[in-house]
Amino acid sequence: MESIPADLLGEVIVSQDKIGLIVNRVAKNIFYSRDYIDNLPILLCLREGALPFFNDLKKELDQLHFAYDSAELTAKSYKGAQSSGSVEITAYTGPLLKGRSVIIVEDVIDSSNTIVAIFQYLLAQGVRKQDICTLLFKEKPENSEWRKTGLDGFKKYPEIRYVGLFIPDQFIVGYGLDYRNFGRDCKDIRVLTPQGQAWVNAQHEDCDPLHS
Repeated sequence: MESIPADLLGEVIVSQDKIGLIVNRVAKNIFYSRDYIDNLPILLCLREGALPFFNDLKKELDQLHFAYDSAELTAKSYKGAQSSGSVEITAYTGPLLKGRSVIIVEDVIDSSNTIVAIFQYLLAQGVRKQDICTLLFKEKPENSEWRKTGLDGFKKYPEIRYVGLFIPDQFIVGYGLDYRNFGRDCKDIRVLTPQGQAWVNAQHEDCDPLHS
């Protein structure tokens, strides 16, 4: 985990204090949902970016005495600052998925690519019900119809039941979010400037034997 110099980061989109308040609210929304009465869900973390949100969410749910099983799945769709358009799913760890209800815990929904791939993967495993819990949802043109429908069953995708915050379409780092493995350690969620992206790219070039 590598840091990005602070002067290469832009405005704070979500402060550390606000993140804590958002996680607390999302946990209470899950706790008070009638869907999980007598129905033990699997809380599924999408590594690596969602780990901080996932861990903090579990702490809040534990304090509420909410029962769940825990699982993790690696799903990678980013290549640099842009979505690659393809999603690689690997390394599921957790209980058997067949017949279970799953709450997918995501850090940010930037496009439908990752969610569709996860949805299809879980369907193939025989999951009974899927809900999505995301810390952030980017308001961008291709997501406008998804939001307009109430995030409920759009194009037969799983329902986005729990959203921490809607944010502008900007590339961000911090609280687990990264750019080429840089910036995850920032306590706030901040905009990564073009200069910051160029700096990170230069670090990778310095490590590339073809550029040495």
